[in-house]
Amino acid sequence: MTKGKRLSDPRGHSLRIYSDVYKSPAFAALSPLDVLAYLALLAELKGYNNGDLSLPLSRAKLCGIRHPKTLARSLRALCAVGLVAVARKGGCTKGGQRLPTLYRMTDRECHTIPAKHLEAMKETNEWKRVATVEQAQALIAGAEATTKKTKSLVHAVPLTMAPGEPVEPKTMAPREPWDDGLGHAVNMVEKAATPVSMRATAEFCTAPEKASHRAPRSTPLYVATPQGDLGAAGCYRRLTCRPAALMTGLLTTTH
Repeated sequence: MTKGKRLSDPRGHSLRIYSDVYKSPAFAALSPLDVLAYLALLAELKGYNNGDLSLPLSRAKLCGIRHPKTLARSLRALCAVGLVAVARKGGCTKGGQRLPTLYRMTDRECHTIPAKHLEAMKETNEWKRVATVEQAQALIAGAEATTKKTKSLVHAVPLTMAPGEPVEPKTMAPREPWDDGLGHAVNMVEKAATPVSMRATAEFCTAPEKASHRAPRSTPLYVATPQGDLGAAGCYRRLTCRPAALMTGLLTTTH
């Protein structure tokens, strides 16, 4: 083996977690999904690009994190306990280009990366400041509490029905008769002693009584009983109009 030649792992790239990090209270307070996010960032570390680590959702899904809120929560937890720190805040440039947030492992040194405007720095080891698991959990809870919530730009819609109630059209009152507002209003006669005369066509014939199809709240219909002779035109009869409630038989015509 040539002196100074760098050894290479025949199996390729590996994820190295140092024993002091693995046994620290900061690492013990992480959830399983937080650990997956930490390993996903380690998978991008090649020994020279610390500070240029990112974890988009497309790559996070490969390690079991499938929701963007879960990913964001895990990254906040890693930063809260000091295992990971933000090297460059992401966002959108004036030209519309979206830049990802870049992270660095705090237990490793960072090298200069001019293309990303990152300067060299020594390891900071913020995770060593966490003395107990309870302290680490409190830091994670505090990071979630101070996270800015997205504000809605519209007014809240009030709840108009009970949860789980099926959506149904409510355009009229129950059993309300349909009325389009056309035609003339007809006044009822209150007594049989005051008949109202009307004309009916010659085609008016005997019809069997049928069950009412009207809604219970609608006004009763008139029933016409023929009482007179044919008119001068030969096509009309003079009839008496009485309330239907006062009639007790089938309608019959007289010739």
